[in-house]
Amino acid sequence: MTLSAERRPRRVLWILNHTTLMEWEVPMLRAEGFEVFVPKVLPVGPNGRTATVTDVHDASLTIPAADLAHLNTVNFYDAPLSRRTAATINRHFEVAIAASVFPGLHYLLRCFTGRIFMRAFGHAGDFDYESATATIPFATLDRSSYTPPSTWPGRLLARVRNQLPIADRPTFRNVVTTEMTRVRDRLHLAAAYREIIDHERPFLGRRSVFMPLALPDSLLGGGDTWTGGEDRLLFVCPNIDQIDYYRRIYLRFRDELGSLPYWIAGRQDLHGVATPLTTADDSILGYVSRERLDDLLRRCFCMFYHSQEPRHLHYHPLEAIAMGQPLVFMSGGLLESLGGPDQPGLCRTYAEAREKIGRLRDGDRGLREAIRGRQRAILEHFQPDRCACAWRENFLPLIGGGRR
Repeated sequence: MTLSAERRPRRVLWILNHTTLMEWEVPMLRAEGFEVFVPKVLPVGPNGRTATVTDVHDASLTIPAADLAHLNTVNFYDAPLSRRTAATINRHFEVAIAASVFPGLHYLLRCFTGRIFMRAFGHAGDFDYESATATIPFATLDRSSYTPPSTWPGRLLARVRNQLPIADRPTFRNVVTTEMTRVRDRLHLAAAYREIIDHERPFLGRRSVFMPLALPDSLLGGGDTWTGGEDRLLFVCPNIDQIDYYRRIYLRFRDELGSLPYWIAGRQDLHGVATPLTTADDSILGYVSRERLDDLLRRCFCMFYHSQEPRHLHYHPLEAIAMGQPLVFMSGGLLESLGGPDQPGLCRTYAEAREKIGRLRDGDRGLREAIRGRQRAILEHFQPDRCACAWRENFLPLIGGGRR
């Protein structure tokens, strides 16, 4: 279904900036008839690792040039929002699809009067999106971020409501969940995977909507071009010296698979953060261009994917599958949920991973072709037509009832 132009909100604030996500999601929204604003200021630190600035979508906007020029100066991720910014977005936009990162989302919740879709791609470990609010450093939230005076009665009522013994309230009570309660009738958790919705606590679970991510044609359209020929496995691990989560992944990889020849790709710096690089490993390539990454995907004898996170998935294993590169991956993660427990590349222990990687390196054609043949089924979950259909069924009806 496609909503008529008269009923559909015309503009979307798309506060994400993720490079690969933007390549499919924003053109899809524009194809559905929306004007889309994408921020021009990137988040500082880890949330900016995979982000890109582009003004190509500004051409879709029919808002006054002065208002667009102002929005292009705004940091929607890290900085408090001004009264002018709040007035501008409320005047021109009915919907915001925003990254679930703070403090930016908190500031948006406080001032935006349209529908807000918290984009969710899955947290590490057992965190759900409500419980993750308890980890926010609340003392760093800037109280000067604009909120209309008319919101204060609703905020007070939300605090009272969150104390009542009722089912439809957050389990965690803090300034962020207070704002979520205040805007609860126009708040949605926009989950990229159904596993996220299944894991969420009731308050956001009731407000969850399945809005899957698709792979863009640039990743799907290359076809099966893997050739092999380079005696290295490919591993992707960014920010080894900046983020402890990734450092522990790197050290486990070195302990378990470090005796094999490998390349490690992944940006080793953080936007806006100066951090010295201390890890000495000549096989760490750091940031590689799109062309160089494609060459690695095409030539390395396999990729190893470590993640056992049940609700989060990186793009690079999907890129490997699309290229036809054999993918060896650990069980228990989202890849297993999507591909099933009988994928030939699936490994339940690192010993099994070493054994399969060794066989691929030694030229085991049977294993190689079994992996390559079966893994492509995973890509069905990320086909653009399938994902666009889910957006039409799940997203459009919600905003059809939104503010005009």
